[in-house]
Amino acid sequence: MPRFGPPEALARLCTGGAHADSVELKALLRTPADRAAEVLTGRPSPTWSERRTYLLDTEALDLLRAGVEIRLRRRARGRYDLAVSARRTGTTPDRTAPRGVRVELDVVPGEVWQDIEVRREVDPGEASHVVARAFDPRELLSTAQRAWALRGGHEPVDDGALKELTVHGPLVVHRVKVTAAAPGLRADLEHFRFPSGREMVELSTHCDPHEVSAAAAAFERLLDDRALHVADGYRTKTEVWRDELGL
Repeated sequence: MPRFGPPEALARLCTGGAHADSVELKALLRTPADRAAEVLTGRPSPTWSERRTYLLDTEALDLLRAGVEIRLRRRARGRYDLAVSARRTGTTPDRTAPRGVRVELDVVPGEVWQDIEVRREVDPGEASHVVARAFDPRELLSTAQRAWALRGGHEPVDDGALKELTVHGPLVVHRVKVTAAAPGLRADLEHFRFPSGREMVELSTHCDPHEVSAAAAAFERLLDDRALHVADGYRTKTEVWRDELGL
């Protein structure tokens, strides 16, 4: 039984009126990160890249409570980007989403949802000062991001909440890129460590919506051929953040 549902059903989902810019297939692994990296790359000590992600929210987590997440991410070579995202169950297009929004279908074992995101690159100097708590986080938000932060969730957020944004984190992410045996399939193995020390190991792959049938079949084969142990359920990083911060 396919973990992500029959590939033909996924293909129908992505061609049956659901708007998406991309699809991400992902699964949490019970296989330890180092072992999974060796199996997937064929190297005993593969090189992991590192990035850090910070959650921007109030002390009371008003945005997470309303269903909105603001993420500041430190990428390779000191670059930063900022994303304001909201999750929607199912695949019905959101008529309230602003122009320029990016919609991704997240497909995990037993579930599909939309991640509706407004993202942009931000000045590294300003971002690093935000991380050091020496610069007002709301100044990083574009006009579109501010609007989506206030009304993108399942309930509106008061504008005053943006004046109270603070930095939570970091979530430390180590990544190994995997070029699989299946033609055209590239995957990312990521090890997440939250501030409390809690860890998650995730394998994922991206594809265009019209490629999802073939990508799902190849991803299933990769998991099975490398004997990777997939966790029974899937927890989003947002759900773990809520646990971390006592929400």
